[in-house]
Amino acid sequence: MSKLNASVTVKLHGGPLDGKSAVSYGAVAGSLIDVNHHAYRVTKVENVPGWNELVGTATFIQKPKVAPKPKPTPTTL
Repeated sequence: MSKLNASVTVKLHGGPLDGKSAVSYGAVAGSLIDVNHHAYRVTKVENVPGWNELVGTATFIQKPKVAPKPKPTPTTL
């Protein structure tokens, strides 16, 4: 990738946005992007001859579910 701060049109694979595209500013291969509260890992970024923009692909990453903290029970003396 020759431009570090270029717009990257990313094709999304997997998850709820499968087949859609998103634009990420400065995405590089291996970076994690957040698209509508869904995590995707950028797998490839390429230059397109004649375009000012880069294209890439990203795969869906399942975010781990965080269990809620249990509420403390009141203690009596």
